[in-house]
Amino acid sequence: MKKIIILLLLPMAITAQKNYPALLDEYVQAEFNIKEFNGTVLVMQKGKPVYKRSFGMADREWNIANTNETKYRIGSVTKQFTAVCILQLAEQGKLSVDDKLSKYIPDYPKGDSITIHMLLNHTSGVKNYTDIPAFWPKAALPLSTDSMIALFKNRPLDFSPGTRWNYSNSGYFLLGVIVEKASGKNFSNYLLENVIKKVGLKNTAMDDLDSVLIYRAKGYGKNPRGFWQHAMYISMEGPYSAGAMVSTVDDLYQWTKALHNNEVLSAASTQRMFTPYMDAYGYGIGIDSLKTHRRISHNGGIPGFASYLGYFPNHDICVAVISNNGGNSTNLGIALSSIMFDLPVQIPYIPKEVKVDAGILDSYLGKYIATGPIEIIKKNGKLYRHRDGSPDIELKPESNTRFFYADNSFRFIEFEMDKEGKVTKAWFVGNADRIEMKRL
Repeated sequence: MKKIIILLLLPMAITAQKNYPALLDEYVQAEFNIKEFNGTVLVMQKGKPVYKRSFGMADREWNIANTNETKYRIGSVTKQFTAVCILQLAEQGKLSVDDKLSKYIPDYPKGDSITIHMLLNHTSGVKNYTDIPAFWPKAALPLSTDSMIALFKNRPLDFSPGTRWNYSNSGYFLLGVIVEKASGKNFSNYLLENVIKKVGLKNTAMDDLDSVLIYRAKGYGKNPRGFWQHAMYISMEGPYSAGAMVSTVDDLYQWTKALHNNEVLSAASTQRMFTPYMDAYGYGIGIDSLKTHRRISHNGGIPGFASYLGYFPNHDICVAVISNNGGNSTNLGIALSSIMFDLPVQIPYIPKEVKVDAGILDSYLGKYIATGPIEIIKKNGKLYRHRDGSPDIELKPESNTRFFYADNSFRFIEFEMDKEGKVTKAWFVGNADRIEMKRL
């Protein structure tokens, strides 16, 4: 009798299982159709592909589509590779993460108060060169190492080293210089010989614009008139060890597994890399959670390209997203991860404005806090989101209780009302998440 029950229940259990490939595809298709996502997506679980697909064009002039073999710039996902180089050299006794910057660049201002550890986890206070306006007119030039360092070297530190956290590409540029001085090798050569070849990555390298790279994607963006154009040209001497690598989604997955399986570092070094220091940042990588699911991840952005690489070690789920039109790969990666964990996501769509009674808008006015403080204000009979230091953004009504940001960012604010018309709850919906907004 028990065997009969099991046989009867088995088909029901199978039909109850979610079709994750279909759910993932539905979301990414909407991202492509509505937000014009252009790139490649990979979702792996326990060593098996759940979803892998490419969208859009690698070369719009030659009408060449992106494929799963397309190579993209990965921007700051490079930083975890650089961190591994440093930790390898530490294992070899060629440096210590407690070494002072002054040991490698003796004339660096206050270099005796900045350690390699601080450069690795963005607590050095060194000014981020991409935040310096003087960098961008020179970004297309093949600047020497000394010329790049001169852009930020004499800028005041953002804070006393080790006291605060602030993301700094400059810090990772300096780490590349340290790799060269400690190893006696060019950074690209060290990375190739000791990391890339060791892991067996066939489609990953420091980008070299002088070389012919098969399946290279071009970077794109849209001009103010809505037409596609080539992304701003940027020389790879600037991003360097902070963000100059190219890769594929398959190689990024292979890299992630090798890193977590201690194939490039000892277990102790890997643990040190994955230790969350200030602002939940380790060495070249972030350590946090998606809801209750531990996540080790990083994103990247460089003109015309955006990337996201996230790994959930407790579930052996890896999500890699790379775009060659600057699309928001991070939000897409978070949404796909949420789908894998059965968390609610909102499939992208184009909202339509409706007319509402202007009197109802007064119920929503006030100060709120979700990921940060905002204020909902009214101007000329319309709602706006106000945030100090940012332009006000109109909130257009999709219904009496749901409003969308008028900047085409696919963000929404929802309100829940009681019978008396008072707001009981407010929600921010966007960036692949739904967050309650606490009224202040």
